[in-house]
Amino acid sequence: MINGLGERLQQSRKNSKLSRKQVAELLGVSTSIVGLYETDVRQPSLSALMKLATIYKVTTDYLLGCEAVEKTSLSLNGLSDKQIEALTLTYKCFKNQLL
Repeated sequence: MINGLGERLQQSRKNSKLSRKQVAELLGVSTSIVGLYETDVRQPSLSALMKLATIYKVTTDYLLGCEAVEKTSLSLNGLSDKQIEALTLTYKCFKNQLL
């Protein structure tokens, strides 16, 4: 068993504001299977793990425990070049303040 996988799956689902039933429908499995994944009774297949990462908008590395923290990403779709530049500068400003 992969240590902490079930807990990360459950937390990612909750962060995505999805029910077990909704995730089960998206995966094409029963609600009880999702519950078994989240309680570490059963491990998802590689394809199911990849689908779960996509559904939860996290990496498979995060779910598997290879990354310490869940990474958050922003979609820049639909933004102008000036808006993207402004966001980039804002990000760099905040990052430098944390160092």
